[in-house]
Amino acid sequence: MEDLDWEDIKVFRELALHRTLRSAASTMGVHHSTISRRLEALELALGARLFDRNPDGYLLTDAGETLLSAAGKFSDQLLSAERRIRGQDSELSGDITVTMPGVMAELVFAPRMNEFAQNYPGLTVAFATSQDLLDIARREADIAIRLDNNPPEDLVGKRLATYAQCAYASPSYLSDIDPVSNPNKARWINFSEDRARHPAWTELTGFPDVPAWGYVPDVSLQRDLATSGFGLAYLPCLVGDVASGLVRAGSKPPRPSRDIWLLTHNDLRRTARIRAFMDFAEIVIRDNKSLISGASV
Repeated sequence: MEDLDWEDIKVFRELALHRTLRSAASTMGVHHSTISRRLEALELALGARLFDRNPDGYLLTDAGETLLSAAGKFSDQLLSAERRIRGQDSELSGDITVTMPGVMAELVFAPRMNEFAQNYPGLTVAFATSQDLLDIARREADIAIRLDNNPPEDLVGKRLATYAQCAYASPSYLSDIDPVSNPNKARWINFSEDRARHPAWTELTGFPDVPAWGYVPDVSLQRDLATSGFGLAYLPCLVGDVASGLVRAGSKPPRPSRDIWLLTHNDLRRTARIRAFMDFAEIVIRDNKSLISGASV
């Protein structure tokens, strides 16, 4: 591996993953001819064909499989070394990337970030609030706040709280439609990919006979639809209890759902800036524990 161009190997790995020149090029932000040229150079250096070209795309040969395994191990070693070096950092300055659900960033952390900025003027935080689970081991984020009953084993941290869910609707919706006596006139705003008329989660809500509508994975949009009088929403209490225009529907108490974990990689946990934000995050989450658990109403 030491005589090979690492840039060529990175191109090779992307092509192995995406299987077409254009997809690999788009991911790397280069022209597809660059992918082709680097692949040719790598095959020439190794004296072996790494892919079979066919209508389904680029498929690894036996030689390609061998190289992919070795390249993956080397890449992981580089990332591990980088994390350990960063973990030695004792300066309270620099950037921190934190991934968490958008509603938690909006409702729990945003009101407290001025406090963090004043206490740590040398630190800046990049919030990553997409639905995707970013990979801390691969440096996509430094810290993760995850809603997960089974967090990844390669991360370290602690469980801070358990968030609860409850049924919510606008007062006007509940005055017009009784979801108990007239369930077919009511509708759930469906948050799951299960498109059945009565997804399994509706059994937990107190209104199991109300049919589900559509597919709305974004919690903020569920909240806004419910506020507009569109239907019932089964929301995290930290969202529903603070939403203007929503009230709890029915008498069923909030149901504990997933745990909230504060996590980082073992190589980063002693880094000063990582420790600073994790300590801050623990305080913020614990201060909001009654809201998260649904006990504040």
